Amino acid sequence: MCGIALYCNTHGILVGNQVIQRMVGAIEHRGPDALNHVTRGSVSLGHSRLSIVDIEQGNQPMLSNDGLLALVFNGEIYNYQDLRRQLEAGGAQFKTRCDTEVVLHLLARDGLAGVRFLRGMFAFALHDQQSGAVHLVRDRLGIKPLFYHWDGEVLLAGSEAKALFASGLVEAHLDPAAIRDYFRYQFAVSPKTLFKGVMELPPGHSLTLEPGGEPQLCQYWDLQFPRDGEYESMDEDYWARRFADGLDEAAACHMIGDVPIGAYLSGGIDSAATTYLLNKHAPESATGNVQSYTIKFSNPTNDESALAREIADHLGVPNQTILLDDGRVTGFLSELEQSLYHLEQPQRLAVDVPHFMLSALVQSNGQKVVFTGDGSDELFGGYDCYRQDAIRVWGNKQKNQRQRRRFYLNEFGGDFAAEHLRLLSELHRVKNQRCVERRFGCYPAWHDFWHILDDISAPLFAQPRPSDDDQTMSDLMNTLRPRLDGLHPLNQSLYIETKTRLPGWILWKSDRLSMAHSVEARVPFMDHPLVEMAAQIPPGLKLNGMDEKYILRRVMMPHLPEHPSAYKKRAFYTPIRDWFFTAERQPALANYLSAQAIEEAGYFRAHTVSKYLKLIREMPPAQSMDEYYRIMKLEWVLLMVLSVQILHRQFVLRKAACFR
Repeated sequence: MCGIALYCNTHGILVGNQVIQRMVGAIEHRGPDALNHVTRGSVSLGHSRLSIVDIEQGNQPMLSNDGLLALVFNGEIYNYQDLRRQLEAGGAQFKTRCDTEVVLHLLARDGLAGVRFLRGMFAFALHDQQSGAVHLVRDRLGIKPLFYHWDGEVLLAGSEAKALFASGLVEAHLDPAAIRDYFRYQFAVSPKTLFKGVMELPPGHSLTLEPGGEPQLCQYWDLQFPRDGEYESMDEDYWARRFADGLDEAAACHMIGDVPIGAYLSGGIDSAATTYLLNKHAPESATGNVQSYTIKFSNPTNDESALAREIADHLGVPNQTILLDDGRVTGFLSELEQSLYHLEQPQRLAVDVPHFMLSALVQSNGQKVVFTGDGSDELFGGYDCYRQDAIRVWGNKQKNQRQRRRFYLNEFGGDFAAEHLRLLSELHRVKNQRCVERRFGCYPAWHDFWHILDDISAPLFAQPRPSDDDQTMSDLMNTLRPRLDGLHPLNQSLYIETKTRLPGWILWKSDRLSMAHSVEARVPFMDHPLVEMAAQIPPGLKLNGMDEKYILRRVMMPHLPEHPSAYKKRAFYTPIRDWFFTAERQPALANYLSAQAIEEAGYFRAHTVSKYLKLIREMPPAQSMDEYYRIMKLEWVLLMVLSVQILHRQFVLRKAACFR
């Protein structure tokens, strides 16, 4: 696990080492064990290494035996030992034991076509000295990040946008359209990012730049779902066996490396499953016992640490917790600032703060690798939006809008706030559904969530909403339409998820918040053979009525202690108001949320921000689901505003460490 950087001047102008050194230095946190670079004429490649496989000999950039290829690689290839044996049988000679050299030999033999043999998470840059071409490649699901900037002459690329800014060749400017995307979707619509001129290489894609040419994108992988009614089998026992075997194999292959592996453990089924599997496959050797790490909240409403401890005890796994106290005198602003510097995107939830602190705990214990449960919800419909979409489908059987509204409130009042159910009822009017389906080719399950903040976010923006609002999402969806035809509504939404929120937020956070402390997060649920198999499972075994992740709980619960809620999904939430927006906390926010700071940045209306700050400060504690819902929306909007203002100060005003 590492950080990579690339500088390429297509006009053949020779470059020194200063640019690539600055770029690598900006992402040193991703790999502090070794910082290296190589310059080959008009191309420079840089690397910051977190040594996990072949600690002694695996430094990069790595050159092929004939010197024609130079590679900088970030990630892990879980089948590299099998690939190495195949390559050796064909005459390849190796100098190291690391997976990077396997990738290099594979590319020398097969070119970019060799990527199809890689099982793992990866992003890499390759320079072919003979052709003069440079190639950027990102793994199938977007577990590892890769960003680039092209100005018609120079191509810059790096594991994080800050590497591009550190080059001194790219200025950081926040894109107002992308800011609106974050308020609506929680992510910027790929390939856009928060920053103007900085693009994200889409998952499952490569980029090739030939001398004198333009960057050419090529998709090498896509996820295939069966058409509705064309499932391999509808038998639950059959799929339970197949999924159990696939999950077990995924966890086993994720055990590679020369360092011990820990696990993030909450009270949920996802992390419980990965902790169980890690413990099952951990070798009894000098690598030591599996260590699990848990977040403990002082507020019992948010705390699942007792459940995590029960799971750890049941599995015989040591468990260490980090306490987050709502009444912490210093608050959590400093941790939010640090998290955002690494995330490089605004956030509507404060869950990043505990994850950032938890990875610091892992680092302080001397560990470099952890298992996480990320990706399970995206495979098996684990979020409320999927249940809400099922309600929409059932609601379509009602005779009219009045009956739909009554059906929602009567049947699902125990699951969702009445105010939210009324919003859903309006969004699900037949006319509205048809409009969405015409625009997107289906009704995405996340569509309702996209509009949850529209009413209170619209007055915030300094500039009126453009007439082509949502156009970037519409453009993306148009490219996905051929893949959506004939799919079950749940599978349509799960496919869209793999193209949007999964790489744009879930896996983005998993990488950034761990690598901020030089910790590699491994995500067994995102093993691509497992993902491809999960796509074939009938929708009713993913979301069974209102029971999400049904097949996962069926497979894993026999191995875990009894759970009071049968491991049903429980949102991981942090008390945003208590942490940032109480009367005592607000003076610390002056650098960001004062009228002067808001007006100088130019994204928001200072009067509206001030109004919302006063409102959230004065609102009494929630006594009902509706009151909680209103507070939650204010918290989300204000945290987004604060996040944008922090990022503006760090990057646009150049206060961040990468500019020093």
